[in-house]
Amino acid sequence: LAAGRLWHERSGSLKMAELEQIVRGAEGNPLYLEELLNAFVDNTDFLRGLTWAPTVTQARILTPALESLLLARIDRLPPEARKLAQAAALIGRSFRLRLLEQVSGAPDMEGDLSILLRADIIRELRRYPDPEYTFKHGLLRRACLSTLPPGRRRELYGAVGAAFETLHADAIDDHLEVLAHYFSRSHDLPKALEYLERAGAKASELDAVVQAGELLGRALKVAEKLENAAARQRVQRHLSELEARTGERLPALDLRSDPEDSALEG
Repeated sequence: LAAGRLWHERSGSLKMAELEQIVRGAEGNPLYLEELLNAFVDNTDFLRGLTWAPTVTQARILTPALESLLLARIDRLPPEARKLAQAAALIGRSFRLRLLEQVSGAPDMEGDLSILLRADIIRELRRYPDPEYTFKHGLLRRACLSTLPPGRRRELYGAVGAAFETLHADAIDDHLEVLAHYFSRSHDLPKALEYLERAGAKASELDAVVQAGELLGRALKVAEKLENAAARQRVQRHLSELEARTGERLPALDLRSDPEDSALEG
């Protein structure tokens, strides 16, 4: 409330009663409160000519859901900055600049990054030796992801995987699981199968049996999706060997627990 009062004193656009109503609507969620205030700040010009109704939602610039506020914040970004934020979100909560540069193809990377930083969508983690950034909040990253159609999302995941391959060509074996993560969400299911099998084999060699089982279970799903009988038999054999080693049946993999696995669902 103190932060809201400070903003109120500077802008003079809201009555204190309206500001207190926003605070009550946030229900103790600091991020929700901040996004409510951001929505007002970003719509200052509109607010100047607005006659306020008794409830904030009647202003039609806010909705009760935090998700809607976050989506509105992403939508207010300039188109190129929004595209950059979407590409960054596919990389992860944190992302390195050199990987984003290869994936996004942004004509004005520096300018778009500055827009995202000023909007407090992302923050700088480090500058040296390799610039790295992070989304201010995981929910902001999810909001960026949710604005992408499934087909475009798969294309970008494939682009991230290919860029990651290029950047780490000399140490691919150190990044098998990351590559499996990206390609299993892309259109390139043969690549996904390759990296899932390799990552599963590596985990098995390290006696990380549960991890190996999860990776090979995902590989089995990909092999079935590709209707690759030879790969299916190969993966099933490796899973059977893991079960024989532990003396227990490995739990079935439920891909529905990961909503981003769109390439393997449907």
